[in-house]
Amino acid sequence: MASRNSPATRGSTAVTLLQAISSTTIGVLPAYLVGALAVQIRDDLDVSPAEIGIGAAILFGVTAILSTPMGTVVQRRGTAWGIINASILAMLAMLGIAWAPSLPVLYCALVVGGVGNAMAQPAANLGVSAAVGRSRLGLAFGIKQTAVPAATLLSGLAVPGIALILGWRWVLLFAAVAAAALLLWAAVTRGRRAQPASESEGSAPDRGTPRAGLVVITIGVGIAAAAATSLGIFLIDSAVRAGLSPTAAGLMFAVSAFIGLLIRIALGAFMDRGTGRSPYVLVAYLLLGGAAGFVLLAVGQGPWFVVGSLLAYGAGWTWPGLVHFAVVRDNRRAAAAATGILQTGVGFGGAAGPLLFGFLVQATSYGTGWITAACAAVVAAVIFRIGRRMILRSRQLAARAA
Repeated sequence: MASRNSPATRGSTAVTLLQAISSTTIGVLPAYLVGALAVQIRDDLDVSPAEIGIGAAILFGVTAILSTPMGTVVQRRGTAWGIINASILAMLAMLGIAWAPSLPVLYCALVVGGVGNAMAQPAANLGVSAAVGRSRLGLAFGIKQTAVPAATLLSGLAVPGIALILGWRWVLLFAAVAAAALLLWAAVTRGRRAQPASESEGSAPDRGTPRAGLVVITIGVGIAAAAATSLGIFLIDSAVRAGLSPTAAGLMFAVSAFIGLLIRIALGAFMDRGTGRSPYVLVAYLLLGGAAGFVLLAVGQGPWFVVGSLLAYGAGWTWPGLVHFAVVRDNRRAAAAATGILQTGVGFGGAAGPLLFGFLVQATSYGTGWITAACAAVVAAVIFRIGRRMILRSRQLAARAA
């Protein structure tokens, strides 16, 4: 049998991590492609910003409803099962969007995508939890949570690279091919999953996350996700209305996502240094920085709008890896089930945020929408601090009782 540190074991762990990133990216890609391609879709299907927001809300709403039960199913069926089925559903969703002759058909395709996304996150988290040791768990989740900025990066690059040359429907067709490739890859490697990173971690009891604290953290995640998801869906359209060309807006979108991607990895590595800092406190500070970015998007023009985009992504949307790390670190044996609950908050926030943002922008302006997103980020920061205190208090009471 190969040792835990053998090349075969390291290769299996790398495959698990890469598939986790890929499945999470593919799961959210339908929503972010629709957002990035909003200008082209609006011209072709004659839809409004509010109707684009409804589309994203549908995908994330379905994700929210199904995340907890799907987390339980994936916990029982395994990582490979979740990734394979999530890939199938994502492929069908993107083919449906590419073919959509009208808005209702596009919405139906996003429903399918929501089901796939509800499977993708718990499956990826379960795989990472099983394959990565505690000393590298923060970095692993920092890398794994690059999936969303990767999706926005790909979506932003697709605007000047494909949509403005071949048309927006071709972007979805290429994305469907990528989902099919992930499906085949996961099926081929199904029997070669990485084992738990150490025997002690595989047998040690979990500390667990107190239920009330997890619920409060999930609420904070939902509010923060509402602001962040609106950024991913509406930033390009807002940039165009602020005076940037579609090409410049797409490139700004891609660069912002890339910077956010690098920061997520750096934050994960920071957690592994054993500084003793609470991930939830760091999340609260990041959200306050993101709120400043949203304010710049609301009032800035030209270079200041670009700075706002970089700050909103670099601070306001780099927290998910820290939250997933914190929950999985304390729930290694039930990673899919625990993060399924967490993903419910992400889903509801991702549904409500773009929906309300779209209607608000249609009734007022993008400036009002971004100021509202800034307020949501501040509220979420406060809730994370409250949730952390509840978790600490519950553990102190349990220790005294023991």
